[in-house]
Amino acid sequence: MKKSLLLSSFLLFSLKLSAQFFPYQGSVPAGIPDSNVNADFPIMALGLPAQIDSTFGLAEVCVDITHPQVSDLKISLTSPDGTTIVLSLHNGMGGSNYPGTCFQMNAGQPISSVVAPFIGSFIPDESLNFLNNGQDPNGIWTLTVLDAFPFYSGQLNTWSLSFSINPPPDPAVMQGLCTTTNAAGCSCKDTTLNDCDLLPDLTCSYVIIRNGWNEYAGSVDMPNAVIDIGSGPVEMRPTNVCFCDTVNVPCNTILCPDSSAPRELVNQRIYHKNPNGQMSFHDTPAGTQSFHPTHNHVHAEEFMEFSLRVATPDPDPVSWPIIGKSVKQGYCMINMGDCDGVDSICMSHGQVITNAMLPNYNLGTITGCGNQGQGVYVGRYDLYGAGFGQTINLTNVCNGDYYLVANIDPHNHFTEEDETNNAIAVPVHLTKQAGMPLPAAFTYTVTGFIAGFFNYTPNVTRTWDFGDGTVLVHPMPVHQYQNPGTYIVKLTVSDSSCATTSAQTVIVSNISTGIHDITGLFNLEVYPNPAAKDFTVSYELAEPTAVTIGLFNVIGEKITEFDEGMRMAGKHEKKISSLQPGSYLLRLNAGEHVYFKRVTILR
Repeated sequence: MKKSLLLSSFLLFSLKLSAQFFPYQGSVPAGIPDSNVNADFPIMALGLPAQIDSTFGLAEVCVDITHPQVSDLKISLTSPDGTTIVLSLHNGMGGSNYPGTCFQMNAGQPISSVVAPFIGSFIPDESLNFLNNGQDPNGIWTLTVLDAFPFYSGQLNTWSLSFSINPPPDPAVMQGLCTTTNAAGCSCKDTTLNDCDLLPDLTCSYVIIRNGWNEYAGSVDMPNAVIDIGSGPVEMRPTNVCFCDTVNVPCNTILCPDSSAPRELVNQRIYHKNPNGQMSFHDTPAGTQSFHPTHNHVHAEEFMEFSLRVATPDPDPVSWPIIGKSVKQGYCMINMGDCDGVDSICMSHGQVITNAMLPNYNLGTITGCGNQGQGVYVGRYDLYGAGFGQTINLTNVCNGDYYLVANIDPHNHFTEEDETNNAIAVPVHLTKQAGMPLPAAFTYTVTGFIAGFFNYTPNVTRTWDFGDGTVLVHPMPVHQYQNPGTYIVKLTVSDSSCATTSAQTVIVSNISTGIHDITGLFNLEVYPNPAAKDFTVSYELAEPTAVTIGLFNVIGEKITEFDEGMRMAGKHEKKISSLQPGSYLLRLNAGEHVYFKRVTILR
C-alpha cells in the first residue's frame, strides 16, 4: 500500500515537471488596433508547480500574428507576479507577419537580426529566464501587443505558453550583451577608456532619400531615416512640465488658447559606463514634445529640417543657398530596422556602417510614440516615408540640378558624439517645374575689397546677393566689401516663367592694390591683348601653388582649360592659340583663389 502511494505521488510529481502547454482560449482572430494602445490577451495557467526556476520553468512562447508592417509592433509578456519582458520590439525591417513564430532561448538567431516574416524559432529581445525567477506561475499570463505607428492594423490568430524541466539557459550571445543595466559588455567610443558617456550619433540616410524622393509641379517630397550609429541610444523622456506659449499649464490640457497642443519639456537620457561595470545615467534638457491627437502620438518637435539648395564649395550643405525649405515639426522616434536591413542605409562621412561595426549594437530601453518616452537604439533607424509631411513647396523654380538636404536636430537639442554628420545632401534633377534651366553660372574678379561679377545671359533679370547683406539687381555689378572674409555670393537669374540660382564662395583679402593676395600671385598679364591670333598669359608666384587656366565665352560656357599642375615660385608663361575671333574671359585659379582677365581675339 505504501509502495503504491509513493509510486502514485512520484508519477503525479513527474507529470507536473513534464512539459505543459497552455493555448490562448479567447476568441480569434482578435484585433490589434492601430491606435498606440495596448491590446492584452490573457492565458490562465493552472496545475503547475508552485515555483518556476532553472529546474522547471517557462521554455517557449509562440505567437501567430497577421500584420503588414510588423516593425510597428511591440510584443511583451507579463507573468502572474507582474514581471514583464519584451519578446520583440519593432523588429522585422519592413516585413509582414509572425506566422507561428516561437521564442526560445536555444533558438539559432535573435529575432532582432531577421527580416519578417518570422518563420520558425528565435531568441527574444529579452530573456524568458527573467520570468523563471522563483515565482508561482499559476495565474494569469498576459501577451500585450502595441501597434505604435499609424496606418496599419493587424490581428492575433493565437498564442501559447510551454513549460518544461530544465528550460534552456541564456545563450552566450545574450550573456555578454551591453545593456542599460549592465555596462560590462559596453564599449566607449574611445576604446582606451573604461569610464565614459555612451552618446548617440544621429545621422540621416542618403540611400533612403535618393531612392524615395518624388517631384510634382510646385513641390518635392522626400523620405528619411533617422539613424543612431553612436555608442549609446538616443532617448527622449518627458518631464511633466508643459506650456502654452510661455504660460505653464497642466500636461493634461487638451488645447492651448490658440488651438495648438501644449508643449512639454523633455530630457535626453545619457547612459554612463563606469569602471566597475555598472551603468548609470543622467538627464539633460532636450527641447520639447507635443501630443498629436490625429494619430494618438507624442512627437519630438522641430526634429528635422528639409530643404532644396544649390551647392557652393563649402563642404557644409546647411550653409548652401536655400531654394525651398520645410520643417518636420514632429518625429516619433521608433526602431523600424537596423543597419544591416537595407544596403548602405547607415553611412557617416561616406563610410558605410554595419551592425558588426557597432560594439554596443541594440543598446536602449525606450522606443515608440508614447508619452512615457521614445528613442532609437544603437544601430537602429526610424523611417518616415515621403508622404509624412516632408514636402517642400517650390515657387518660380526652374528645372535643373539641385540638392535635397536633410538636417537632423537643427537646434542641437541632443548631445551627440559627432555633430558634423547630421546633414545629408542628395543631388536631384528637377523636370516638372515652371521652365527650362536658365544659365546662372557667373565669373568674378577680386582686387582688394572690390569684386566684379559677370553673367552674360541675355533677356533676364539678374539679382545678386553678395553675402554681406547687400542685394542688387544688375547685369554685371561691381561690389565693394567693407571687411575681408569669405562670402557666399548668390546669383538668381529669372525671366517670366521661373528662376535659376547659382552660388560661389568668394574670398576677399585686406590687400587693396593690384591683383595680389595671400596666395602670393601677382603681375597677371595677357599680351598682346587684343591679339591677332596667339597670346601669352604671364603670372608670377611668391610660393609653390597649383595653377589652372580656363577660357570662357561671353555666356559663361567653358571653351578650354589647362591644368598647369604645381608651379614653383617665380615667373611663368603660358602661350594659347587657335581661338576663334571674339571676346573671352580668362580665368586663372591659383590655389583656392581666382583671377580674371578679358581677352579679345581680332578678326
